[in-house]
Formats: sequence, structure tokens, C-alpha cells
Amino acid sequence: MLGTNPLSLASMKLRDFRNYSDEEVLFSSGFNLIIGRNAQGKTNLLEAIYAISTTRLLRSSRDNDAIQFGKDSADLKAELAESKTELRFVLQRGIAKKAFLNSLPLKRAADLLGRLPSTTISLLDMNLARGEPSDRRMFLDLELSQAFPAYLQYLANFRRSLDHRNALLKTSQSQFVPEEHFETWEEPLAESAAAIRVFRSSFVDELGPKALGVHQALALQEKIEIRYETKDGLMDASEIASALARERAADVFRGTTSLGPHRDDLVIEIDGQDARKFGSQGQQRTAVIALKFAALELAKERLGVPPILLLDDILSDLDEGRRERLVEWIVQAVGQAVLTCTEASVAGKMIQERARVFEVSSGKIKMLEEGQ
Repeated sequence: MLGTNPLSLASMKLRDFRNYSDEEVLFSSGFNLIIGRNAQGKTNLLEAIYAISTTRLLRSSRDNDAIQFGKDSADLKAELAESKTELRFVLQRGIAKKAFLNSLPLKRAADLLGRLPSTTISLLDMNLARGEPSDRRMFLDLELSQAFPAYLQYLANFRRSLDHRNALLKTSQSQFVPEEHFETWEEPLAESAAAIRVFRSSFVDELGPKALGVHQALALQEKIEIRYETKDGLMDASEIASALARERAADVFRGTTSLGPHRDDLVIEIDGQDARKFGSQGQQRTAVIALKFAALELAKERLGVPPILLLDDILSDLDEGRRERLVEWIVQAVGQAVLTCTEASVAGKMIQERARVFEVSSGKIKMLEEGQ
């Protein structure tokens, strides 16, 4: 068993979250294997950890979806292993989600970000390779927000300024809006946009070589390349501000802001071909795993310890060769991990020997055994 990671998860309490009425799980600081038949709650448990780590739901954009039917709220509590720090995340119907640190309320739920860093890989992440640019921007935003509080602030400023500018654009379609009203929001919009692009571009530059290494370990001869693509080619704040003023009339006609990091994309290529257009299902899956594990490696370098790995039934979808190579990589590179499988054997002998095994059935969690 690995030594205690100061950022590892010691325990989790779930109340009225998805199909869990009142459950507590005591995690190993190493591998935790969650097994059970489909639709019993394996992914719900993983989602609870993801939610308290990222303040987002794994499978829905509506907070109410995670609250049990007939209940007013869902409550998640996590205790970190070494510090005994308690993180709490509360979803309430009709009320903004709330977060607490050692029982003290945080100003924003987003202030939980970075307290329990995580890397998650689920079937939903396949949208990184086959989905829309917004899916890939979300990946960048989440990874950077967990790592850098300054990025999270720039992102919040950008979204606020963008919302105000877009509102002015729509108003201008029916009435006159003075130029200075636009300038009030375009200046902070340009400043935050430029900062976001610098963060994203630097992150992708660091991510690329690591993704290549992981990908080649899994896919042998295939080569992955990634790059950050700005749709308008602008990086400097003054250039962005000038372009916003120049495009203002056209944007009024469109009713939305046509340039900025909300239009950018992360391009993923396999052997020089766009993974979204030309990649097979297996190639896309391997590319996503490579990107996620590359992000985990970067986080490990920054934190000194790896973030918790949440792996949702991914192993069963890989061919035997890639599964074996991935398991070897996980055992060598990962600290604490929570993995879901229908059967323990799918995780492979190396993980089974090291894992604390839990069985989930109808929203009830039972520990079966613990590895060495």
C-alpha cells in the first residue's frame, strides 16, 4: 500500500445524492475498486467524489438531477486523510449550490476547486475527441481552474464581461447604446481573454509531450499531437480590444460576440489526422486516456503528489493489450485511485492485489476485502 497522500480522500458521506440515502465510505489511500452490476450506483459514488472536487456533476448540468426524488437537498462531505480537513458540498432545489470548509461557508462553491484535485476518465470524456469545441474548452478550463486560482478568476471575469457585452449587443438591435457602455465591458473582456489564452496555450504546450508519451505506451506506433487553436489569432489584450471595437457593428447584427477564447479549440490529431473526423472509436478512446493521464502527470509535478484518479468503467472497453499496458501505467504513476468495474477481474491482478474492494448494490456500499 502506498504512503498517505496529504491530498488523498479518507472518507466520504453521501446523503440523498442520486440513489444514496445515507452512506459512508472509508477509502484506502491507494487503490479502491468499486464493483457491482449496472445501475446499482457505482458511477453515482464516483460522481459524488467528482462533484466535491470540481463543484460540477459528471452526467448533468442540472443540480436538481442529483437530488433524490422527494428531497429538498443533497449533501456530500469528504474528509482528507492527513489534515483531517472536511469539505462539504450541498445542492438545494431552487438555491445556488453551497460549499463549506471545516464547517465554515465559502463565498463561492468554486472556492472548493483545488482542495481535492482529481483526474476523471469516463465514457462521457469521449466527447473530448469526438465532441464539440466546447467539450475541449471545458477540459482545459477545469484542469486549469483546479491548478491556478488566478485562472479561475480570469475565467469568471471573462464570462461576466462577455455576458454584459452580449446583452448590450442585443439591446443595440432595437435601440441606441452609447459607445462608452461597450468600452466599459470590452476592456476587462480583452484583458481576461488574453490571460486565458496565455494560460491555455502554455498548458497545451506542456501537455503535448506528456500525452505523446502516454499515447505511445498504449498505442505503440500511433502518434498523438495537440495544439491550441485561436479562431481569430489574437493573443494581446490591446489587439483583442481593438478587434472587439472593430467588430462591434457586425456583432450587433449577430447578437453575440464573435471573437475570444469562447470560440477557441483544442485540436487533437492522430498520425496527422483530425481525431474527431477520422479517428476510430478505439483511437479516440486512447487519445482521451492519453490526454487525461498527461494532465494527471502535470498536476503531480505541480503538487508533488498525484491527484486522485477516478476511472469509471473504462478498462472493460479496451482490448486486452491496451488494458494491460494501461493497468501497468496506473500502478506505477497513480497514488490514490477509485475505479469502477462490473467485476473485479476486469481491473486485472495487479490492481486487485493492491485494492480495497467495495460492492455496490441498490445504493448500499459494502467493503469486501483489502489488498496488500
